Amino acid sequence: MVQVLICPTTATLMLLLSTLPAALTGNNTLKCSTEKITVSAGDDVILQCRLEPPVSAESIRIEWTRPDLLPCIRGSVHTHEDGRFLYEEQISSYNNRTRLFADQLINGNVSLKVSRVTPSDTGKYRCYLPSIHQEAVIELSVGHDGFVPPDSFMEHKPVEAVVGSDVILPCVSKFNINVDDHILEWNKDDEEIYTVQDGRGSTQVDDYKDRTSVSIDEFKKNNVSLKLSGVNETDRGDYCCCIKLDRDNIKCTKVTLDVSKEEKQPENKQQTQGEADSIGALVGIVAVCLVAALVGYVLWKYRKCDRRRPDKPNMDGNLSTNVKRAQLLNLDV
Repeated sequence: MVQVLICPTTATLMLLLSTLPAALTGNNTLKCSTEKITVSAGDDVILQCRLEPPVSAESIRIEWTRPDLLPCIRGSVHTHEDGRFLYEEQISSYNNRTRLFADQLINGNVSLKVSRVTPSDTGKYRCYLPSIHQEAVIELSVGHDGFVPPDSFMEHKPVEAVVGSDVILPCVSKFNINVDDHILEWNKDDEEIYTVQDGRGSTQVDDYKDRTSVSIDEFKKNNVSLKLSGVNETDRGDYCCCIKLDRDNIKCTKVTLDVSKEEKQPENKQQTQGEADSIGALVGIVAVCLVAALVGYVLWKYRKCDRRRPDKPNMDGNLSTNVKRAQLLNLDV
């Protein structure tokens, strides 16, 4: 038997090489959808992202997160690294609802599919590739009857408190909540410091025992603000007010507490005091100038009058001279 050895031509080799994915470099760019995506509750949605020029993303770390949930809800929507899905990093409400297109990773397709979307899926999704420091954000809106909007809570400013005082951390929802059906959680630094469930409140952290409370009567009015008594410096930081509507629907808002040792003077009061001090100093300067001018005028007037006054005859001098002359003449004076 005669064996024939067939050598590939240069053109064939070049064709084969052209079909292989290029190596990942710092010149690759992450391209994602830029328009806001709007879908209905229950639909499946694809958040499209890809690498350009095309390059394999099979072995790199791909992070899909919800930055708008931080710091109240930590974890990822979907994380992929070294060819596998990191289930342990996923936010529980996304369990069994997300996936990448594994057969398309070799072509640089890092799009995320989210199944059976719910109103709580509304928000901003960040795709981040740490190995090349590339990221992009896609905004998703899920419509539904009775939809809870992203701005589900009344707006509030950071809260300021003095050591030893009592303070209210505001949290008022724009949607109706039920003290019997919904769960309230107040968290700080990933710890549950106060919880209301089935109409009963409880403190989970020793540092906050007997110092935290939520009014059940106000809860029924959608006001779940937290009262914190005996504020100390370690209470400073970000607090999360979270309401669990159901297993896959949780709404949170962040409240920042700033603690100082001494009471801060209001800015407008400081400004008023500063203006008053400036006016007082100006009035003082004007008064001194007026007094100095008045004294100068009086002295000038006095000197002017003194120059115009005629010389008075020296009566005592004339009398003394006459007496001396009489004595010389032996006259009785």
